[in-house]
Amino acid sequence: MARLDDLLGHGFVLLGDDVDPATLLTPEEKTGWDALGARYLAVRPKTAYTQGPEELVDLDEVLLPWLRRYGARAVALRPDRFVAAADASGLAVPA
Repeated sequence: MARLDDLLGHGFVLLGDDVDPATLLTPEEKTGWDALGARYLAVRPKTAYTQGPEELVDLDEVLLPWLRRYGARAVALRPDRFVAAADASGLAVPA
């Protein structure tokens, strides 16, 4: 078990609700996030297992309910961990 901040690293991160968030991006959005060095992490439910380094399990069942409460399948987090974008409003790279 690890703290979320330790798992996310220091740059931009896109988190997906049981989905690879990169699959929700347009080609232009993906290019923009890649240019910022963003990581793409699928957040899996507690009942799941990760299948690779770009996945994490929501053991405390906090992150997935938070995403769902706001109707987001994916969010982009800035390095300071503020939400930069959500798929509900668009995942374009911030200016």
